[in-house]
Amino acid sequence: MPAKAALEAQLVDRARDLGPVLAERARQAELDRRVSRETDRDFREAGFYRALQPARYGGMELDYGAQTAFARELGRSCASSAWVGGIIACHGWVAGMFPDSAQAEIWGDDADVAVATSFLPVGVTAERNGRDLHISGRWRFSSGVDLCGWAILLVMLPAAGGNGPPDPVFAMVDLADCKVEDAWNSAGLSASGSNDIVVEGAVIPPHRAIRVRDLRGDATPGSEAHDSYLYRLPLFAVFPFNIIGPALGAARGALDAVIGDLTGRQSVTGTDLSRVATVHQRLGKASALLDAADAVIAQLRAEIVAKGKSGGTFEMSDRGRYRLNLGHVAQSCCDAVDELLPLTGGRGLETSHPMQRAWRDVHAVSQHIGLVWDLQTGLYGNILLGHGSPDPKL
Repeated sequence: MPAKAALEAQLVDRARDLGPVLAERARQAELDRRVSRETDRDFREAGFYRALQPARYGGMELDYGAQTAFARELGRSCASSAWVGGIIACHGWVAGMFPDSAQAEIWGDDADVAVATSFLPVGVTAERNGRDLHISGRWRFSSGVDLCGWAILLVMLPAAGGNGPPDPVFAMVDLADCKVEDAWNSAGLSASGSNDIVVEGAVIPPHRAIRVRDLRGDATPGSEAHDSYLYRLPLFAVFPFNIIGPALGAARGALDAVIGDLTGRQSVTGTDLSRVATVHQRLGKASALLDAADAVIAQLRAEIVAKGKSGGTFEMSDRGRYRLNLGHVAQSCCDAVDELLPLTGGRGLETSHPMQRAWRDVHAVSQHIGLVWDLQTGLYGNILLGHGSPDPKL
């Protein structure tokens, strides 16, 4: 087995081994609205955060999709924990696209420094002052930010002279210079600690800011320092791989839990539920949906990795198709847990019940803008009919 494949297999095995303890911690994590420091320590020791981090700075630099594989396994026990593990891993990939001098600031003294992101600016002001960028405002939904030392923020920089659409820029900030506000209260992914970052008058030097339009494939500022294809991938075309793993895992964990719960359990009327035809049908539908979803993920991942390694071109039709099919995978996970929830009866409505948590978490994942089904179908329809992508970041 090639070295990278072996390392990925080790991460998946470590995720599987952590399953029981994550299941035990899941309820308290929801109440705390963040994963515990013990879980963060376990993830660091396992190496999850460094899966896509450049090898030059102590990362594993594994093939794209490794983060999906171990997050899927973590998600079988706790989707919020899986979300944090997978999303922080992907931030090491995004940071690897920044200039080498910025990466040295993050990891030069400590390869274990984790990076957060926020792509949702609220009330943000941004302006150029010479070569520097001055920013202030609030950025929402920064998952796992309490565990991180740096953050990548999406800044909509006004066009020069005020004419034309804003230019989206990623700005790297030291979280020691920011305020993290405890603002996360959500029905799903409740323990992801997706809090707000507040910035007051930060000065971003040129090496810590990159145009999002320069991350649509081919060379990036970071690829000059690293040989791996990872840092030349079209970021927003393949980004949903970073967030779909927890949904796949949570839905699969729900299926396993329901099967275990139904084995030998009787209804209030004394009926053996494991022999009821409609129960069989729901289990069969959920199984087929999740098997098909796994197959789509494997196929798309293999294509992206092969094309990345060979230096192939990611046509707009490819980019739209990745988004379309990953959105469909998210929809399939929702359909699967919707099939399963009625089999748990009234107990499955309790917020502490694993099935209820899985149902909420899967639907929460599907609400991410990179997976919302209506958006992905509309995007692909535009491309198919020759109108191009309505999303300039793609």
